[in-house]
Amino acid sequence: MSVTLHLDGDDALAVSNELITFNIHDNSYCAYIKTFSEAWKHCIQKQDKVKQKCACGSYSGVCYAGVKEFVYPVCKEDKVVGFICVSGYKCADYDSYISRVSQKYSIPKENLKAAYKSLKTDIPKSMIDTLIAPLCNMLELAFIKTVTKTNEDMSIIEKVERYLKLNRTHNISSYDLCNYLSCSRSHISHQFKTQTGKSIREYLTELRLEDAKSLLKHSELTVTEIAFSVGFGSSNYFTNVFKKEMGMSPGEYRKQKRNENNI
Repeated sequence: MSVTLHLDGDDALAVSNELITFNIHDNSYCAYIKTFSEAWKHCIQKQDKVKQKCACGSYSGVCYAGVKEFVYPVCKEDKVVGFICVSGYKCADYDSYISRVSQKYSIPKENLKAAYKSLKTDIPKSMIDTLIAPLCNMLELAFIKTVTKTNEDMSIIEKVERYLKLNRTHNISSYDLCNYLSCSRSHISHQFKTQTGKSIREYLTELRLEDAKSLLKHSELTVTEIAFSVGFGSSNYFTNVFKKEMGMSPGEYRKQKRNENNI
């Protein structure tokens, strides 16, 4: 199954930073749509509505792009703080969804149809319920056992790191960060470089590369799909950065890791 975890704010970091990697649907159709920035923004905006609907319990439905999903609330002290989504299934009237997405976001319809074929056929919700319920319980227990710092308790460096971790797949501007921290760009940059030895851009790139390495090892997404999914605006730029950091191309890295797993 393709399982993703969607949490907000401090709650996204309370359980484990490693889990943030699992907020990307690892199917070619969703990855292709997200290469179009306006469509991706729409995906993100819809997440708030999904979380609100979760307050009434788990449910199944079809997203705006025609992908059937099974959604389960993640709770913290009886409050819904996010959701688990089992996605990547075809719906019966997918052609109408594809037509709307193609027209609204100027995405070639034939490309959408080709990518849609990567989705799976439906499986019974009762089967997914049995598998996902324990995961929801474990996450709720993790929240109970974890004490999360409030924004007031954090240093400026911790605030920067938290903001970058939560927004690393987005196109983050200096204005966004300065507005969030209510500090000047020069002050933030100086403090961050002094205490971490890295520039903000270098730190952000490291986060994205860690996500990319995980997807290269565990998903079937193409290098281009991974590049856009983790926040790089260009596949070529991603490949160059990856090769400089790892000493090999993304494709070579994927092949090496899979060979290691087969030993």
